[in-house]
Amino acid sequence: MKLAKKLASAALLVCALLAAPAMTKANAAAVEPIWQVCRAIGKDPAASVKACTQFLDLPEGKLKQFRTYAFSNRGNAYVSLQRYDEALADLNEALRLDAGNETAYVGRGNVHFWRGENDLALKDFALAIKLDPRDANPQHGRGNVYFNQGRYEEAIKSYSEAIRINPKFFNAYSGRANVYAELKQTDRAISDLSQALKLNPSYVNALVNRGNNYMIGKRFDEAIADYDRALALKPETILALSGRAGAYGLKKDYERSVADFTKALELDPSYLNARYGRGQAYKELGKLDLAAADFRNILAQKSDFLNTRDLLADVEKAGAAASVPSPGTNAAPAAGALAAIKAQRRVALVIGNGAYPQAALANPHNDAADVGARLQQLGFDVVTGYDLTLSGFSDTVNRFVAKAQGADVAVFYYSGHAMQVDGENWLLPVDTRVRSLFDVQQFNVSLQRLLHTVDSQAKTTLVFLDGCRNNPFADALKAQLKAQNRAYAETRGLARLTVDSPDTLVVFATQPNDVAADGTGRNSPFTQAFLANVGAPGVEVETLMKRVTADVKAATGDKQRPERLSGLTTEFYFVPPN
Repeated sequence: MKLAKKLASAALLVCALLAAPAMTKANAAAVEPIWQVCRAIGKDPAASVKACTQFLDLPEGKLKQFRTYAFSNRGNAYVSLQRYDEALADLNEALRLDAGNETAYVGRGNVHFWRGENDLALKDFALAIKLDPRDANPQHGRGNVYFNQGRYEEAIKSYSEAIRINPKFFNAYSGRANVYAELKQTDRAISDLSQALKLNPSYVNALVNRGNNYMIGKRFDEAIADYDRALALKPETILALSGRAGAYGLKKDYERSVADFTKALELDPSYLNARYGRGQAYKELGKLDLAAADFRNILAQKSDFLNTRDLLADVEKAGAAASVPSPGTNAAPAAGALAAIKAQRRVALVIGNGAYPQAALANPHNDAADVGARLQQLGFDVVTGYDLTLSGFSDTVNRFVAKAQGADVAVFYYSGHAMQVDGENWLLPVDTRVRSLFDVQQFNVSLQRLLHTVDSQAKTTLVFLDGCRNNPFADALKAQLKAQNRAYAETRGLARLTVDSPDTLVVFATQPNDVAADGTGRNSPFTQAFLANVGAPGVEVETLMKRVTADVKAATGDKQRPERLSGLTTEFYFVPPN
């Protein structure tokens, strides 16, 4: 019902042309063009708002018989623009000037409907119907309210009355179809939507709704045809992309299904239905790690979303990398070392970003889970974040900062996509945008600023950056800037930075201006080497990182060489000597 309601709301019709007094011959030539644009709400609501505002400042706009309709027109235009506070103010003013302004009641009823104020909406629609029983708009508005209230028989009656008054009222057919769909009367829903499309062939919502009803009837080819038409008219229609992806999936065309779900997620990374569908398509294609990444992303946002938890268990059982560390890497420190660990206040921030809609990575979730678990065993109070959006990144860092103030040692471990632009390094949230230099700065996380935040909290700070993967976002930005004739340096990986803070160690998974491997096993080569060495007793961190570097070089055939920048003036041991 939620989807149908959303589509019904999107189909709300406000009056496109309102009845109003005619201009006198003396002023018509100068004022009439402005007045006509003010009235033509359905054509261009923004232009209507501008014209009505201009008209209200004219001498004719001071006359009551015109002024009430100018406020009414502008208020209804604001409704179309979803600027409801401004709409309500104008519509109230129109009704103050003339309590018999029927179109103002219709507009105000629509405002109340959008706000969920159903009783107030019904009251306004009833007043409009009393003033003009021949107007189909308030009947349609009342049908929308009844539908959202689950009063289906009354909704059908209101939509039908709107159609009787105006047989060409395509939105009323669409509204009634939503009720029939909710009542599982699919054939009736398709019939009404077909009539709506006969009256308005470019009605995108009706195409999507009819496609959805074809899907219920397992008429997949007809559904795909409707989704194709909707996308040809409006390429960024998320529900059409998601619906077509579902149809392809049911036809076992999983590659096309993944492609459409991915496009939908590029438009809205928080759309869980699309991520759920893509995870299932990845599962059918045998891409178990990518399926697991999608399912984990969903559970991080909504822990009880459909049967996602069961699906994740299935793909992990079938061979996807599990979300917990493998046995054998968690040997506890000896008693003497454990006492030394407990004497310190240790905190860690561990982030794994892999579920990028455009460029998913299989291992960051595993990397973060394993490193977080190991650090927790080594006495760290760990804040962990998976597949973080930009806002999630901020929230997670703030939680860490609250814990880290005054700590003896703070660790920041990042696994995921990162990039450099003009010598500055950026960590990429899963909802990253990099279509311009402005996007890079506004929709990503500055590594330099983040390091300043982290290393100002504790006495000793250790930073591990496994974020130098081969990055398609950099290629997309380069292409965009080239199209704009903007300069862009040909750089890879992350840029070299200077460690100015005392007692801070920064370790890159590979050399600056180079890329690191995501890995073909459970973890990236760098994380695998880190986990293999971090629990060694009595090994100071600088020596520890030499061992990690040697292991990474050996695992990658010397193609990947971690690099560390150190400002440490004291020794630090993850596991102190016994």
